[in-house]
Amino acid sequence: MTEVELTKFGSLFPQSVFNIPRYQRGYSWTEKEVRDLLEDIEYTLEQRSSSQSDFTHYFGTVVLQDTGTEEGQARNFDSYDIIDGQQRLTTISILVSCLNNELSKLSDLELEGENPVHPGSIAEDNREDFIYKHGTERISLDSINDRVFQAIVTRNEPSKKVEVENLAQRRLLDSKEIVTNWLQDHRHKGDVEYYEFLRNLGKIINDGLELTTYIIDDETEAGRLFEVVNDRGKDLTSLDKIKSYLVYCAARQDDPELSKKVYRKVGEVIRNITQQGGGDKEIETFVNHHWKLFSGELNRYRQSNSEYIEINRRIKHLEKHASLDQRQESVRQWIDSYLSSITECSEIYHKIENPQLIDVSDSEYAKEIISDLEGLNDLPVASNFYPLLMTVYRQYGLSKELATVVDLCEKLSFRVYNIANRRTDAAKVSLSRHAYWIEWSGNKSKAKKVFSGEQNTLKFSSLSEAVSKTCEMIESEIGNHCPDTYLAQCLLRDDIFDGSDANDGWTGVRNDNSIKYLLYRYEKHLRSKGSKSSISQIPPYSKWKAEGISLEHIYPQTPENEVDEKLANLCDSLGNLALLGPEDNSGASNLSYSKKHDRVYSKSSMKMIEDLPDPAIGWTPAEISERARKITEFALTEWGGLSKAHVHVNSAPADVDESELTGIAHEIRSDYKMRFGSSIPSVHIQSSTASEDEEWEIVYSCPKCDSTLVDLHSKDGWDASCAGCGEKLERPVYKTHMNKYGDVEQTKITSSH
Repeated sequence: MTEVELTKFGSLFPQSVFNIPRYQRGYSWTEKEVRDLLEDIEYTLEQRSSSQSDFTHYFGTVVLQDTGTEEGQARNFDSYDIIDGQQRLTTISILVSCLNNELSKLSDLELEGENPVHPGSIAEDNREDFIYKHGTERISLDSINDRVFQAIVTRNEPSKKVEVENLAQRRLLDSKEIVTNWLQDHRHKGDVEYYEFLRNLGKIINDGLELTTYIIDDETEAGRLFEVVNDRGKDLTSLDKIKSYLVYCAARQDDPELSKKVYRKVGEVIRNITQQGGGDKEIETFVNHHWKLFSGELNRYRQSNSEYIEINRRIKHLEKHASLDQRQESVRQWIDSYLSSITECSEIYHKIENPQLIDVSDSEYAKEIISDLEGLNDLPVASNFYPLLMTVYRQYGLSKELATVVDLCEKLSFRVYNIANRRTDAAKVSLSRHAYWIEWSGNKSKAKKVFSGEQNTLKFSSLSEAVSKTCEMIESEIGNHCPDTYLAQCLLRDDIFDGSDANDGWTGVRNDNSIKYLLYRYEKHLRSKGSKSSISQIPPYSKWKAEGISLEHIYPQTPENEVDEKLANLCDSLGNLALLGPEDNSGASNLSYSKKHDRVYSKSSMKMIEDLPDPAIGWTPAEISERARKITEFALTEWGGLSKAHVHVNSAPADVDESELTGIAHEIRSDYKMRFGSSIPSVHIQSSTASEDEEWEIVYSCPKCDSTLVDLHSKDGWDASCAGCGEKLERPVYKTHMNKYGDVEQTKITSSH
């Protein structure tokens, strides 16, 4: 039974206490919503002082669930859970606390007239009516945020002395500061006038705010009301709307336990996403990421039923989801599956975004996973990988499978998005599609039931097959967009930022952060090879970047003396770039090499700076080219280890090295893709034999003598003959070593999440 009543705000409180259920999101009002409320109150004050002494402002709707009685020290209170209206009630409590604080500053004020009401008496009445009475807090927030709320409202502690741990707590403190400043803006009046303002403000809070109150008996009623009540302030997130609809479904089935489960699980999701400072935007992003892996709907705008773009509307209206046209059993199964998946994924999501939260002791692979996740998050476009990483983490925990996938994702991100500077949608569809396939692999029959036979095509019958094929897909995407030859070409350009020294469409690396990250990893590599002294210690990239590492042009961009054209043309070459540490003096950037070496480089703690040549040798184009080659070789190794093809060369055109044989490498990748449908990332064209430590498979050999040793006649494309019999080789002859991702552990790991 629902009671509906139009009432004044002050009438809610005298006999009541209010609790924010643990499943509700935390306090989310920003400055905009708080100021909107204060403007409404100020408008009401103006109306009452000018013409309408009984003017009231409509304050919206509050939905309360009757939870019985709460015992106080001297009396009992009616107890309610706030289903809808938490933001307004919380903010009014903050306002009353600030009002009382201002009244206390007027304790020595002498008032004229008969029976004047002392400021302290008003403050005490306000406190008992809205904040604390008979040893009982009138409003209690959820367990995570109540500590801060009681500190700044009930105990009126200074905000600067209250430590905060998440975004909701930060917003509570911000709201108190906004209200305090608003009150101080009226302090320009005399004490008596200010007192009258504060007194009238208290009256507005008591009887000038009118609202509609819904009191319900149980949680299932909330679902019937949530979509029609007027929630003043912030827009509902997709998750709020999904929760509302699923509770409504539970109410239709007369299933209060399911309703409670919806509230509990959605509350867990909200806490998991917001506990590291996330807000509504982060919740929205997460819900969209999760939807891709759960439903397989990668672009809702291109669906045949794209009039239902919002996730909550798809759930509500499409029969494949939880439409009310479905049988109750089917709706229940869909809800259970969705809640289970989104709750577990929310626990994982904030660890993927904040890998420092992963316990190193949980797995032998934890350190490796943490390191690669940090690298992935340090680079742009990390969100492309989140659906895939969430489902692999969910299925396998901190396992070899997850370590393998994260490692490949970090390599793809660095090579494809940062160095090759491909569009952010490159490989995005493939990554999300494989996330869906992994989520439901081995569960085709369940997916068929959950989605009423309308699930997207599921490709793999087992988890191990799905993970293996996903790893192969990532390698292929690297081969498509940034194979070894192209990675080396980009890094060896004379202008690495603009790509202007070649007319092939490459416009340089994504940004200077891409090079900072490369050089950071190079510095880490150099230190790991040195002695175990203090120089080997290096902080995480994000921390070091925040501390102030800077990108140094060894030959300056604006030299103090006459320009050396040869060096100037290599100014933005990788070999001319280095990192300076936060403690290094970067104020000598335009000086000559010898002066910078004396003032900066000789004192630097950076290993890559230490390795620069002595001033007596000088800084020359040859030194720049050699250094660029070393860093490029490092990058090919650090972001390598991928499947490869090998061409065993007996002879080649004179003075040709492997870096010049990109045309041949391209033809081999094209041949491999034509044969197998995927692209191979690495092609080695060498006079040495393929490593005997690896398993090699001959893709094509001489059709006459079966030899794989070739004589190359051109460096620009495949023009070769067999070194054994001299037969003209019309097709590329090569071997392949393909990484066996099927060898990853196939036993599902039960994770703590």
